[in-house]
Amino acid sequence: MRLKLTLLYTGVLCLALAFFALAIIFTAGRILHREVDESISATAASVVRSAVIRQTPFSLQEIVLPDINVFATPDTYLQVVDTRGLAISRSDNLGRQYLPLSEYTLKSAAQNKAFYETVRAGKQNIRVYNVPLVVEGRLMGILQVGRTLATVDLLLDKIRFIVFAGGAATVLIAGLLGWFLARAALHPVEKISRTALSIREGGDLSKRIDYSGPQDELGRMVNTLNNMFGRLEAMYNQLQESYDLQRRFVSDASHELRTPLTTIRGNTEFLLQSPDLDAGTAREAMEDIAGEARRLTRLLDHMLALARADAGFEMEKNAVPVDELWQEISRQARFWAGGRTLELSGRLPAGKQVEASADYLSQLVFILLDNAFKYSSPDTGVELTMRENPQDWLEITVADRGPGIAPGDEELIFNRFYRGEEARAREGSGLGLAIARWIAEQHRGSIRAANRPDGGSIFTVLLPLSKQQLNKETW
Repeated sequence: MRLKLTLLYTGVLCLALAFFALAIIFTAGRILHREVDESISATAASVVRSAVIRQTPFSLQEIVLPDINVFATPDTYLQVVDTRGLAISRSDNLGRQYLPLSEYTLKSAAQNKAFYETVRAGKQNIRVYNVPLVVEGRLMGILQVGRTLATVDLLLDKIRFIVFAGGAATVLIAGLLGWFLARAALHPVEKISRTALSIREGGDLSKRIDYSGPQDELGRMVNTLNNMFGRLEAMYNQLQESYDLQRRFVSDASHELRTPLTTIRGNTEFLLQSPDLDAGTAREAMEDIAGEARRLTRLLDHMLALARADAGFEMEKNAVPVDELWQEISRQARFWAGGRTLELSGRLPAGKQVEASADYLSQLVFILLDNAFKYSSPDTGVELTMRENPQDWLEITVADRGPGIAPGDEELIFNRFYRGEEARAREGSGLGLAIARWIAEQHRGSIRAANRPDGGSIFTVLLPLSKQQLNKETW
């Protein structure tokens, strides 16, 4: 590209200089030839003004010309010829030579018009001005004033040499400068190539093109490519994280599925191998099988929900009145809690709505309640609260009096299959909180976990209240 640009710039410069040189040479030639024509025409006019007409004895008139040597110069020659072309007078600087005279010159002079012509004499060109000498309408002769063009031709040759030599030198210098300028201008392109090559060979998507020049076309291209590299890096990191998550998901799922399946298989083989078992032992084995089957079903339900989340499933949401949502959740929570202590507190705004799926919100609340009861001792209660916070968000909190969350695990517990030290000793799959976070995000909300100052943990869900409903209240 650097060579092509240099050749292109040099070619354009050559073309421009060629037109410029031709214009200079043509203009200079016209000026110099005009100066020659004006000089010989002025000399001819001086000669004609100095001539006198004399009366002959036979009542005829004749022209008496002055000494033409007075008007001659080293490069200006004068010659007078009669109508037959014979020289009557000529300047001494012609020596033994004569100014060339042709039939065309005689015929043109017969028309009584002065004219210019360029003739060849020896090895040089001579510009000749022919002036007819006419008396009473009769052609008496021709005055020829000539000037050699050797000086003009020499000067034009020098101008041509200077123009072409200077043009060639200019093109050469411009070509060299253009080469270095193109190299400097295309240096960022070389950086782009080297950076792309290093990324391809080394796989380091964090590299960027180092550019500190102006924000011209190359600057904007570098910024665009750096942004593209950034997006590629982010996409690659996302794909890597997705791959790691999937691999961990498969590993954890295999481990979680193996435990209930092993229990079911062991109890089934035990029942098949011991047909004479008493009813009590057989019932215990069947209850273990049923419990593990329920656990397996819950695990598969959770995995199905997360698979839907990964596939971009969008749950259907409607405008749900907040007070109706609270009534339904609190009713189900009382029934679901059984004999366990559950404190319900609903401080709800009148007439407010939330864009939500009631079923999925109920699932989120019951996931949090299940965790709270699982990690709380039987003699402590769980608190469920729904209220409007000062920032016009619907806030749902579930608090317990359990052992709390290990420091640093506040965000990790929402990862799939993650289970802290305390959770590993208890039954569970480690998917519930991941599903809860997905449900909150589907509602354009958020969920967070923290430890209570007086012991236990508290989970807070924030959901945006419907702005349309708020505008209606204002009306």
